[in-house]
Amino acid sequence: MKKLLICCLFGNTANSLAKKMQKAANEQGYPILVSGVGLENFASVAPAFNCYLVAPHIQYKLDELKAAVGETAPIAIIESYPFASMDGEKVLKFVMERMPEFTE
Repeated sequence: MKKLLICCLFGNTANSLAKKMQKAANEQGYPILVSGVGLENFASVAPAFNCYLVAPHIQYKLDELKAAVGETAPIAIIESYPFASMDGEKVLKFVMERMPEFTE
């Protein structure tokens, strides 16, 4: 089972979006686990995950996040509108299209 971690500034929005994405993944039959975390706790929990999404408002921390998980780890910035609208299905579709290593 692949594990996806979403990171935002404090983790509240990431957790809410993760729940919506998990619901969409379950309904569509994808065997994945989606979780959310705040920036402060990212480095400590990231090793347990395979792929990572970053909230658009903290994209300036991308290099720091990549350093925590390794340069080769699949990491992407979520598009602003799907993140702001908390559209779990659209963000899940984004992951499936843009991160092929997650669907393998």
